Amino acid sequence: MSDTSPAPPKFDSPERKRLSPSAENPETGRRDPSSLTPHQRALRTAMVDAFNAKKARRFLERHVNHINTNRDLAEGIKFLFDEHGRPPPNAPLEDIIDERRRIDYQIMWFEGVLMELRNRLVRVREVEDYALEMLSRAAPED
Repeated sequence: MSDTSPAPPKFDSPERKRLSPSAENPETGRRDPSSLTPHQRALRTAMVDAFNAKKARRFLERHVNHINTNRDLAEGIKFLFDEHGRPPPNAPLEDIIDERRRIDYQIMWFEGVLMELRNRLVRVREVEDYALEMLSRAAPED
């Protein structure tokens, strides 16, 4: 049962048609997609469109995040201004102090959650290291 079929052509052999890269345009020095087959042009167009879509999505995500952050900040200090966007002549100091205290409390709460998560992460890493050490001891040596 010997296989008598010829070996597949090498990548640089003359009988195998190259898929890429396309030839360069001598005037511009850039790749010339006009020499590609219709199938290759469609694949190239699809890849360029996918790249541009990802690029546009990342751009929009960054800007939407920026807008949302600014909107949240504006909502947080909205009570300091009247309906026309002007600060009132006598801003109630008690409201400003209450808002600062509320924000300080939220920051302390987030710091507490962060410390707890870090402690859990340290414990999980210790267990992971111990488990890996035990596995390395138990593994048969070859």
